[in-house]
Order: sequence, then C-alpha cells, then structure tokens
Amino acid sequence: MNRKALFFVLIDVPFEVMPETRYENIRGQQVMGLKITWTSVIFFFILSSLSVCLAEPPNPKIWEPLQYNSFYNKKIITKSPGILLVWTYRTITDEAREDRIEEVKKYDPEKSIKYKAYHHETVLWEMNCANRRIRMEEIIDFDKNGKVLDRHQYDHPEWVSVIPKSGGERLYQNVCVRLKTPSAKK
Repeated sequence: MNRKALFFVLIDVPFEVMPETRYENIRGQQVMGLKITWTSVIFFFILSSLSVCLAEPPNPKIWEPLQYNSFYNKKIITKSPGILLVWTYRTITDEAREDRIEEVKKYDPEKSIKYKAYHHETVLWEMNCANRRIRMEEIIDFDKNGKVLDRHQYDHPEWVSVIPKSGGERLYQNVCVRLKTPSAKK
C-alpha cells in the first residue's frame, strides 16, 4: 500500500470497494484491520500521554523546559570551578506511576498505596562540565500535593560520562555549554 492510500485509510475517508473475489475480500479485511490497528495505536498514544499533557508544569520563573516532561532549575549552583549542581523536575506519566507502584510494592506494600498520587520527582545532579561527566546526588518523589513520598541521597555516587543524545547530554548542553557561551550585550 503506498503512502497516499495509507493516508486515506488513516483519516477514514470512505471509499466504495465491493470485493468480488476471494483475494479482494482478504485485501478488504487487511485494510479494515489496518484501520482498526492505527485507530487503536492513536487512541492508546493519546490516553497514555494525557496525564503529562494535563499535568501542570512547574513554575516557569524557576524551571526551564528540558525535554518532553522534564525541566531544570535555572538557579544553577557552582560547587567549585567547572563543577555545577542543578536540579531537574520530571512530571510522572501514568505508566511511570504504575511501574513505581509495582516497584515499591515489592519492599513496602503499605507505602506503595501512597504512590497512587505520585506526581513528580526532582533530582539533584552534579556536573563536571570540563570532563563531560555527571552523577546523581539525590532524588525526591512527590505526590500531587507536593508532599515528599520518598527521598534518597547517594553517599558516593560514581561519575559517568554524558551519553550522546540522552537527557544527560541535553542537560549538559543547557547548563554547561550555555554558561560557557558569553551572553550577547544589548
């Protein structure tokens, strides 16, 4: 099926085809199956994205968009020359919420109930800009009312290289590269 025909199938434009042979009947069933499949995929995508679309973004005076459902805090802390601390904020999708509930349920079934209101997480990252390395210092899970569900601080996290085309690289570009670039004078 060429792209143009597929387009018409996807937008559900009616067409008059009366299958007269067994081959044409099978072909018609395949087209109908394709319509149903694409409709299901689109419907699933819309439903799975709904919680992120409807979730209120964090305060734009503090948080800058990073990607999809993630933001970073504009107030970047310099720990030492070339070493920065930056917080990220990620809104939680329904799928991520369900995964986290199942994970927590394994070690604390009572606590997992509170995760039904899991709304967002913040992560404190330490970035070594000169060496393109990053490590996670702390992660905090919040419910929809801003109450802390869980908090974990890492004692001696290992530095890892920033992986190309990852969220870590996007954070590196927004934090380290942006700070290196002198701002234009007005």
